[in-house]
Amino acid sequence: MESMPFRFIITFFLSASLSAFASLRDTSVLIEAESMPNLGGWVVDPQFMDQMGSPYLLAHGLGHPVADASTTIEFPKPGKYKVFVRTKDWVAQWKAPGTPGRFQLLVNGKPLQTTFGTEGAEWHWQNGGTVSVGKNCKLKIALHDLTGFEGRCDAILFTTDKKLTPPNKGEEMAQFRRDLLGFSKEPEVAGNFDFVVVGGGMSGTCASIAAARLGLKVALIQDRPVLGGNNSSEVRVWLQGARTKEPWPRIGDIVAELEHTNRADYGPKNTGEIYEDEKKLRIARAETNLTIFLEHRANEVITNNSTITGIVAQDIRTGRRIRINGRWFADCTGDAVIGALAGADFELNAEDHMGQCNI
Repeated sequence: MESMPFRFIITFFLSASLSAFASLRDTSVLIEAESMPNLGGWVVDPQFMDQMGSPYLLAHGLGHPVADASTTIEFPKPGKYKVFVRTKDWVAQWKAPGTPGRFQLLVNGKPLQTTFGTEGAEWHWQNGGTVSVGKNCKLKIALHDLTGFEGRCDAILFTTDKKLTPPNKGEEMAQFRRDLLGFSKEPEVAGNFDFVVVGGGMSGTCASIAAARLGLKVALIQDRPVLGGNNSSEVRVWLQGARTKEPWPRIGDIVAELEHTNRADYGPKNTGEIYEDEKKLRIARAETNLTIFLEHRANEVITNNSTITGIVAQDIRTGRRIRINGRWFADCTGDAVIGALAGADFELNAEDHMGQCNI
């Protein structure tokens, strides 16, 4: 039998892949909770996105239910759709009663019968029943917090495929997300830089500004919407430490530019506006040699012969991945994750033991 031409094999598999992709998009709609344009009182929590593949929304209301997060969805066609919500009962691992992370999914203002965040210690797809989509092929959905005690929602899936069991972990789930969101497996190249800084706390921000002023083309990757790290409205720790002292009397100059005018005692007076997030952003954005990638989590390192050549960062709202190439790199993450991902030697001490923990 004559062998199949190689070009035909490639075309066949590509066509099969595109067909499967199109079929999935024709029957299912995936909403990453963190991508909702109106977050209400819910907050994006990206701290486990490297393990989960995406961030999730958290209802951090300190016991007071937060405002609804909402969006409008356009469906491929009318019909009856099964609903799955990826969530968990976050206290179940301790066998604690009460399910404090309860929330509802509102569809056109009406809650589904299922209350979410009430079962399972691990992330999973909780069945939410079915909804009907009319001829206009649109629904408004909202996450409605019931407790204010850390309800968690990763994603919402609607599907007309009665046999579909959404994957829940690993590469299978990553591919499922990419297919439904229309993302390529390979990250998009976002630029080539002389100096790439990962981490937009005070050290990373100052390093970026200093390098830009020295004439380098600089990229700053920060996984939060603000700069400053601990010295931002999100954490609220004022600047301290030894600076403008011999033998380096100018080492604190850029820190002084970024520093906020007022301080506050710990407690109710230590409010977010004191930390002047916009001031830090304004100063950094004024540097023409500096490109800032806010809300991007660096979670992959590209190396060549043990030399870092690029960083892959993931948008914490959309999930899209980009590649940022560079000549020099600074790990200002605070937990040395870039060095670890690059394969550098590191040493960890026992928990609760203060000592060196360097990469």
